[in-house]
Amino acid sequence: METPLRIPILATGQGWIALDKPAGVALDDHPWQNQAPHLVGALRVQLAQQKPEIVKLGLTEPGAVVGPEPEAAGISIIADRTSVLSAWREAVGSGAFVFHFEFIARTEDAPEDGGLCDLPIGMDDAEQRAFVSHKHGKLATTRFEAGRACGRWRIWTAHTPYHRRDQVRLHAAEAGLRIAGELKYGRSGRVTLTDTTPRGRLNKGEDKPLHRGLLLRLARLEGKVNGQVIAVTAPRPDDFETVVKRLSRGI
Repeated sequence: METPLRIPILATGQGWIALDKPAGVALDDHPWQNQAPHLVGALRVQLAQQKPEIVKLGLTEPGAVVGPEPEAAGISIIADRTSVLSAWREAVGSGAFVFHFEFIARTEDAPEDGGLCDLPIGMDDAEQRAFVSHKHGKLATTRFEAGRACGRWRIWTAHTPYHRRDQVRLHAAEAGLRIAGELKYGRSGRVTLTDTTPRGRLNKGEDKPLHRGLLLRLARLEGKVNGQVIAVTAPRPDDFETVVKRLSRGI
């Protein structure tokens, strides 16, 4: 049985909306998802049912523009196929946007400073993962920027003019950045209670993880569509914010 979700709307425009997609939810259909439910599909069903709150969004035929992979949270853009979807996709594909991701990664064996990773990316549908391929891969660039270190973990931002599926995760792994909760491109473990204490130990009680999944989110995007300036920002999800606050207390 599927659990109903209420997805916050971050911004709206003529023929488009920006949703704050939670981790664990797919934006659109994809071969890697084995026909799992997705947001665009749910919108189409509710439109067919003439749900008033969906009809008033003005999306006659909703289609996905861009958003993070199912395991990550953050901004997801959906636009109307009959009006602005093609313009949105053209703008995103031509580099008219910049996407800003935020994540938390281990400090062990990681670079102190950021840098640029421009390894070309291929997609393996059989294995359902991205991989580096200088022969068959497509252009991908990710610039990493180091933030505050919190004991064994550090907050990072990643910036890219175009986001391919799993790009930030793959480039982070190649750059030596192990994102908290990563399972596909390495195993970094999760942030736990002991990571939030100055000496790395608890006075009492059992150690436990502070989050369930991947601590990676699409935090902000900005660009132009049909000459209109677009800028959307998403708040940190509760588990992400909790980890940041608890780590900061333990410094």
